[in-house]
Amino acid sequence: MTGSLDETGRTERLIFTVTRTMARLSGIAILLCTALIFVEVVSRKLLGISLVGADEISEYVLAVSVTWGASFALVRRAHVRIDILHAQLPRALQSIFDILALVSMLFFAGLLAWFATQLLRTNIRFGAVSNTSMEIPLWIPQSLWVVGLWTLVAVTAVLILLCLRALLKGDFAEVSRIAGIRGAMVEAREETVALKGTN
Repeated sequence: MTGSLDETGRTERLIFTVTRTMARLSGIAILLCTALIFVEVVSRKLLGISLVGADEISEYVLAVSVTWGASFALVRRAHVRIDILHAQLPRALQSIFDILALVSMLFFAGLLAWFATQLLRTNIRFGAVSNTSMEIPLWIPQSLWVVGLWTLVAVTAVLILLCLRALLKGDFAEVSRIAGIRGAMVEAREETVALKGTN
């Protein structure tokens, strides 16, 4: 029993570390992109010089950042969910619906990852480049995009397995902790801890 709990803890820590790192890299990329756009706007306004490709790069960064941050949002249970009926259900049904929510996420993310991979393979095969003056090989941003999508698929699958194991043990609280809807009290407590950490 203890070994199983230790294994679950190690798995969750690994997932948290990997997804948090990806989310932080996404945030850094967005900040750098913001700086690039700021420089581009100022230079165009004051010097009449426009930086080539600033808008194109920002589009790629945004697309990649969304997929790289999605896994961390899932781990943190930050995705929007409608909980009108959820709180009124028995704990067992809540757990089942929490797992079904993950399954639907797995299906959706799997479809996106599959078709994105096919698009990437096609563009690699034909050596496709962007239809701009920069002519960026499309496999570069699309590879990062696909990595983010497959990470979301893998993380979702692992969370489903962890939830199923807890469900089979009748540990509904564990299912809720992994995949349940974050209540207002949980969010308030986490915000309080975060604020204390910054002081």
